Amino acid sequence: MENIIIVEGKNKYCFRNLEEIVKQFLGKDFYNLSKEEQDKKIRMKTVMNSTFRKIPIKDLKKGETVTDVSKEQYIIYDEEILLLSLAKNNDIVIYEKENANIFVKNIDKNKLEKFKNEYIIVNYCANELIENKLRKENLL
Repeated sequence: MENIIIVEGKNKYCFRNLEEIVKQFLGKDFYNLSKEEQDKKIRMKTVMNSTFRKIPIKDLKKGETVTDVSKEQYIIYDEEILLLSLAKNNDIVIYEKENANIFVKNIDKNKLEKFKNEYIIVNYCANELIENKLRKENLL
């Protein structure tokens, strides 16, 4: 069994780690790009989703601030925040094996909703995960 299952529309993807997920959603060359090029790819993916769904964007790299993570919005910061933004806005559904500790490593897993007693549904805690990361980075 894989650590992460992501459902996007009718497509289902299985991954072992965050790097595999990023390569699927941002391109196989993502980690070979400069930081500037990575930021551009993240921004492009976010703008595409925002345009399609008509949901606002908060670009932390451009000095914008997020006051309420739970609002329907995309947040541009890094690849992990991009994926969590996609999950919080239900563009994708992320199931993480409870012991994988990829996304849900720093929150109490006992209170989280599970799928088949083995996978945590990350979408339900995506706001909390984004808040935790942004606080850690002193952005909230």
